[in-house]
Amino acid sequence: MVGKKESTTSYNLAYEVFVQGLAGEPENKDFVSRHNRAIQFNIEGEESFIVDVQDGNVDVRKGVLDDPDLAVVANPDVFRQVFRGRSSPCEAWMDDQWWVGGAFSDYVGTSWLMRLIKRGVSSRMKQVFQ
Repeated sequence: MVGKKESTTSYNLAYEVFVQGLAGEPENKDFVSRHNRAIQFNIEGEESFIVDVQDGNVDVRKGVLDDPDLAVVANPDVFRQVFRGRSSPCEAWMDDQWWVGGAFSDYVGTSWLMRLIKRGVSSRMKQVFQ
């Protein structure tokens, strides 16, 4: 993964996992193309950012959406643990350290987000350690 200095923000880590990892692996294209969703990430003490999954493409940009499909609130330590594969979003959610809301925060939407993160982390690890 990127050096410690480059991944100091949650935004940089999300970019690495979603754009370099998830979108960087051709076998993920079918999975990514199944849903079009905009995910708002609000990490305590950091600038908010959006992960936009549209038509098989993944984009990460800074900003705030008025009505995201999914919204995640977490502290930076929990976010980093999840996005480095050391903890799962499900574990963090069950420990009340990871909140998911929004129009698709039902089981299907939340499950999709968790699989999206897991695939991104796995793909990025594979790229780095090959």
